Parts: sequence; structure tokens; C-alpha cells
Amino acid sequence: MPKAKKEVAKEKNVAIEFWRFLIAIAIIGFHTGWIIARSCNGKNGFYMETSNWFFGSSEVLLIFTLTAGYFMVSHFKKRSQDKKYLERSASSRACEYTWSRIKGLMPVLIIGYVLGVIISTKFFYPDYSFQQVCSMIINSAWEFLGFHSVGLRSAGGEFFNLNGTLWFISAIIIVGYFLYWGLCKNEDFMAGIIAPFIFVFLSGWWAFTGTRAAQTAWSTLGLQTASTNGMGGSATDATAFIGFNNGLLYVMLGMLGGMLLYYLIQKIKDHEFTYFGETLLTILNLVSAILLIWYTVYQPTWFNLDRWTVALLCILVIGLSLLNKDALTKALNNKVTNKLLECLGSLSLYIYMLHYPIAILVLRMLGENTKATIYSFWIVFIPTVLLTIIFSVVLKLILDSTIYKKKKA
Repeated sequence: MPKAKKEVAKEKNVAIEFWRFLIAIAIIGFHTGWIIARSCNGKNGFYMETSNWFFGSSEVLLIFTLTAGYFMVSHFKKRSQDKKYLERSASSRACEYTWSRIKGLMPVLIIGYVLGVIISTKFFYPDYSFQQVCSMIINSAWEFLGFHSVGLRSAGGEFFNLNGTLWFISAIIIVGYFLYWGLCKNEDFMAGIIAPFIFVFLSGWWAFTGTRAAQTAWSTLGLQTASTNGMGGSATDATAFIGFNNGLLYVMLGMLGGMLLYYLIQKIKDHEFTYFGETLLTILNLVSAILLIWYTVYQPTWFNLDRWTVALLCILVIGLSLLNKDALTKALNNKVTNKLLECLGSLSLYIYMLHYPIAILVLRMLGENTKATIYSFWIVFIPTVLLTIIFSVVLKLILDSTIYKKKKA
């Protein structure tokens, strides 16, 4: 009877939601700065205030892929308790899982593209003619179907797509199918050989070559058809051999890391840490979190961290948050802010999928950015964040009361 009180610990671990929301906001900063710089790309060069614009968030996007891999395995383990489910073929179960992901993401994915279309019209974006907008819509058929990250995307224009950041969602869906199929086919072989082997060796190649998570870059057996560190460029008829989109490789790396995290955490989650052990975990989490936030906001400055070090920090922060044994994670899981953080975390993917066209809209509403009127990063960033959050909340409320409500029923 005395142990009945421990049911409180069953509350949802929202520490992970805190990090997902924080990184989503940081990514808005990265793309806002990018859009400001790109808007000035012309005869007069780039006109942009030399202030920080969350450049490091391009690396900490790994946090989303780690959590995607972790919760994919969690879903697999829960469904594996059903004997009838296990009797089905691996491809059948993988298709079902992928379809559930598509149904959950597709409404927002489509709205994200539609928003991109609206903002790319002549009213908001005078550089595009009506003919160009129509061409982009037709040529984006594969994007609407979620195949953006494999290279089947609109050529776009200055901002290269209707909503270029959606490559990431596309990659999670595509990579998720193959990894889930592997788990269904042979979990032990997938988790014990394939996942660690590819994660270790692909990570080394990724770090050594300076490859970037760019959906317009292509890698072929170590050769990259891109201009600088995989940022930009694409495969051509001169490509030496069939290759892979760097965005897909990046997401696969992160999801494999998340899979390995799941099994590691399951091994140690029931371990009773001493006070000293919990203190060490807290210090490790605090140091990792501070370095990670510093890198995200101020990179590259005093802490000139290598990208593989940043990846390790992401793994440590997410792993410790999911383990839920240290004081920092427990503090984030307090009763007062539990519901708030859960709500903010549920908005993170909405924010990611909707922020890019909204940032373009804010910049266009402010007017042309010239050398005489260089916009402060914060002048564009703050209204973009506010509008994105407001739009995400409204859209989530609408979808939860309509489309998603019907699915649950």
C-alpha cells in the first residue's frame, strides 16, 4: 500500500518536449537569417546585420531525428505484444506504420505547401509571375506526396521550393519505412548489427567529409556533387555513380542513433542510481545543455565545437531527458509546467512545417531590404516566431477538432 503514491511518476516525461520546442524556435532563427541574406542576393551583394542568427541550429536538428528513431522503436515494441500483429508480414507492418505517420503529418504537410504557394504569389512575392507560380504548383506534385527528400521537388526560385524545409518531414517518413521493416523482419539483427554498424561508419564518413543536411546536395560513394560542404548543388549527368540525397542520409543517421538510444535506456532505466550517481548525471546534463544552447545561438564564436562533438551533446541531452534520472530532467517534469511543456512540444512539428513561408511573408511585408535599410535580424525573427506559434496553435486546434478527432474515433 505505501508504494501506491508512486503512480505520480507515470506522468508524461515532458523534458523531451521542452527540447523539441526550443530547437524548433532556434531553427526559425536559422532560416530567418538565411532568408534575410538571400533576399539581398543581387548586384549589390548581401546586406544583412552582422548579428547572430542561430546558425548552429542546422546541426542540432539531429534532436528531432533522434527522438523520431527512439519513438519508432517504442511503437514497434508496444505493437509486438500483439500476437496477431507479429503473424503479419514485415512489409505489411512497415506499411501500416508508415501510413499512420503519413496520416498524422500529411494535413500539416499539405497546408505548409499551400501556405508556400499563397505567399509565393505576385501579391506577396512580386518576383514570381503567375506563370511561374502555376509551374511550381504542377511541378511540386511529388512534394505534396511526401517525396521531397529523394530529389523529386520543384525547381523553385530564389527560395528554391514552395516550402523547402519540408524535406525533413519527407525524409522521416521515407527512412522510417525501411528501418521499421528491418525491425519487423529481424529485430535482433537490425538492432544488433545493422543499426550500430551503419551508425558508426556512416557517422565517421559524415563528419570527415563535412557533409551537410542539405536536400539539394547529393553524395555518391564519398563524392559530393555540391559546392561547399554539401550545401547546395545537385547530382548531374557527370555524377560518378548512383548516390543518395544528403538529407536522407542525415535523417537515417539520427534515427539509427535514436534506435540505439532506446535499447540503451531500456537497459539502465530500472537501475537505482545513488545520490552521487544522480549528481553526476545532473552535472553532465547541465554542461551538455549549456554547451548545446551556446552552440545553437552563438556558433561560431568562443566555443568552436566540432560537428561530431555537437552530435554527441545532442545524444547526451536527449538520452538523459528520456532516462529521467537527473535533477535537471526532473525539474523540467514538475507539476506546475507539465501541461505547458507538453503543449509546446506538441507544437514543435507544426512550427517547423509552417515557419519558412511565414518568415518570407514577414520580410515581404516589411518591404525591400536594401543597403540603406538593412533589417535587423530581430525585427524579422520576433514577429515570425509569434505569427508561427499563433498559426500553429490555431491550426492544431482546428485539426484536433476535425480530421484528427475523426481518426481517433
